[in-house]
Amino acid sequence: MSDKEEKFIGIYDNFSGLPKFSREVSSVRKYHYPDLIIILLCIEGSATYTVGYREFNISENSFLAIASDIPFYNTARSENFRTHILSVRTDTFERIADGLVKIYSRKILMESPLHRIPPEKMKMCSDILGYVKTLQANAEENFFRNRIIKNYINILFFEACNIMLHEPGENRIKNRRKEELSGIFIKLLENHIHESRKVEFYADKMSLTPKYLSSVIKDTTGRNASSWINEFTVIEAGRLLRASTKTIQEISYELGFSTPSHFAKFYRDMTGMTPRETRLKSNP
Repeated sequence: MSDKEEKFIGIYDNFSGLPKFSREVSSVRKYHYPDLIIILLCIEGSATYTVGYREFNISENSFLAIASDIPFYNTARSENFRTHILSVRTDTFERIADGLVKIYSRKILMESPLHRIPPEKMKMCSDILGYVKTLQANAEENFFRNRIIKNYINILFFEACNIMLHEPGENRIKNRRKEELSGIFIKLLENHIHESRKVEFYADKMSLTPKYLSSVIKDTTGRNASSWINEFTVIEAGRLLRASTKTIQEISYELGFSTPSHFAKFYRDMTGMTPRETRLKSNP
């Protein structure tokens, strides 16, 4: 995690509202790139939030997870409402999160964003957020600061996923082996997306048939393996376009595209922007 990426992790503790984070539908529709994953941890009082087209009531010792690019706004809150807020840029989350965290976190963000937190876990999360915030603000050089922050953010997401897994009913994951395989697949994508964009490549590394791997990924994430491969490809392409000096032609070949025009069409179909527009936007 670079110093630039660290800035895309925001912590607002003991906060009374979310005026700067509320996103109107009209403005969200203009976004072309990953925005922020936002986690609200309610430490006192209660509030009602509309997230997309769903309404959630958050109260003391609970958290609400809001996926990027989904409009949300506060419709009511008690006078004593206080919350900790963790915001993480989506592309930063994709780089620092463990493979299993990615799988479970998407279930939370897209299916069941509101959960209760045991009081002792809430205290632990509050302490971690406070420590990370202090670490970010400390001007003293710490050679391991970025790694420390990465690991603590992973801990928070692991705890959120663990809470979901221990809840009864539809949130309980019945087939842990398939979830583990999905996590391995995500980790392989992180490490080998430059080498191949074919399902067969990853199935071979996992000693599975492509058909079985595709079935596992579909069952556990609701998306097929090719969709995940495309997502990781576009994330890596965006990172290279924003942070490297490589030409668009070099990036296209590095990611396994036969021609730069093929890469440009793929990237535009996935993001709504051309590679050149992405580069110009990040380096005006």
